[in-house]
Amino acid sequence: AVALTADGNSRYVYLDPYKGGQIAVSESARNIVASGGLPLAVTDCLNFGNINDPEVFYELQESSKGISDACKLLNTPVISGNVSLNNANPSGSIYPTPILGMVGLIEKTAQILTQKFNAVGDMIYLIGETGDDYSGSVIQKLQNERIFGTINFDSQAEKENQNFVFQANKKELLETAHDLSEGGLLIGLLQKAFGTKIGFDVEVNLTDAQLFSETQSRFVVTVHKEQQAKFEAFVHEMNLNTRVIAIGKTTGGGTSSIKTLESTTELNQIELE
Repeated sequence: AVALTADGNSRYVYLDPYKGGQIAVSESARNIVASGGLPLAVTDCLNFGNINDPEVFYELQESSKGISDACKLLNTPVISGNVSLNNANPSGSIYPTPILGMVGLIEKTAQILTQKFNAVGDMIYLIGETGDDYSGSVIQKLQNERIFGTINFDSQAEKENQNFVFQANKKELLETAHDLSEGGLLIGLLQKAFGTKIGFDVEVNLTDAQLFSETQSRFVVTVHKEQQAKFEAFVHEMNLNTRVIAIGKTTGGGTSSIKTLESTTELNQIELE
């Protein structure tokens, strides 16, 4: 099977063009891996404002470097693309918006991973460490009506976490997978639950705010209880014990709960949908 995705986040590129370019490629690859695929190649659409403006030219230059470096690291060459310049509105140039389309290969259709929860009683694991990463995030834009701050990104952790998910799936240890991006962990969990009759009972060693942190390089996966021992042995084999944490299990009834360091929240999925 072939896996396809298109991704980009102009807020990150606006705050840090180089890291934003890296993240655009990495999120695309994360989506391919979360579907069970091996990322192969990308096509890009580079949308920017008036490059006669030195700041806009800098955004184009640095984000292109970030895209290039991420593609080299993840072995996903740019095989085609286009550039759209002088994009503006009455208030000035648009946010710098490189969009990455990516294609991947799923060698066996049996290895296709779905995003949604598909069984009650499965173990839920968070892959990747969570920090206080709110710069350019959805929650920052909603609360402050602007974006600001610095972007954190660890390209090596990104590569290692993606490889772990890909290899774990090849070993048939995973049931579902979803990469975490806009909105953070809580939104990712809800996206896995929406449209199903399956909820989650989760406890995390995080603050309430960190539920919405957009730390990169993270996944949420589910594992059948019978595969838990094999999965955790593979975590140890890959030396990722500090990055792969069991956070709960799936539940029936369409309701969910999440406990943080500060509070416990009950969620009615139907009302949220």
